[in-house]
Amino acid sequence: MCNRVLTYGGMMSIEVPVDELPNVVSTCGWCFVVTSGPSGAHVLSLSPTWSTSGEAMFSVASKRLSSNIEVSGAATLVFPPFAAGELDGYSLIVDASASTTESDTGNLRCRPTRAVWHRPPPPAVK
Repeated sequence: MCNRVLTYGGMMSIEVPVDELPNVVSTCGWCFVVTSGPSGAHVLSLSPTWSTSGEAMFSVASKRLSSNIEVSGAATLVFPPFAAGELDGYSLIVDASASTTESDTGNLRCRPTRAVWHRPPPPAVK
C-alpha cells in the first residue's frame, strides 16, 4: 500500500500511490475538502464516491467552493486520523486537481496528484 517513507522537519509522511486511494479510503466514509481562493480558505466535510478512473466525486452545492475551484483548480482532501492498525494516528492528505461540473454523479471532481499518510512528531522527551 505505501511505498516510501519521507522524514523532514521532525514529521513523518508515507507516500500512497494515487491509484490505490479508492481501496485505501474505502472504510473512511468522509473527508474534509479544503479549497483556497481570493476570499480565503474554505473547508467542507463531504463523502466521496470514486469513479473507475480514480477521481473522487462529491455532490455539493457551495458557491464559495465553486469560486475557489474556478480560481485555483485545486483541492486538498484530508481524511482524519485512522484509529486502528499500523497507521494509528495518521491522517491521509490528498492533493488533487479539481473541477466543478453539472453531473448526476457529482459536481465536484478531484483527480488525486499526490497522497501521504501524515502524523505529528512524537512528543518531546524531557
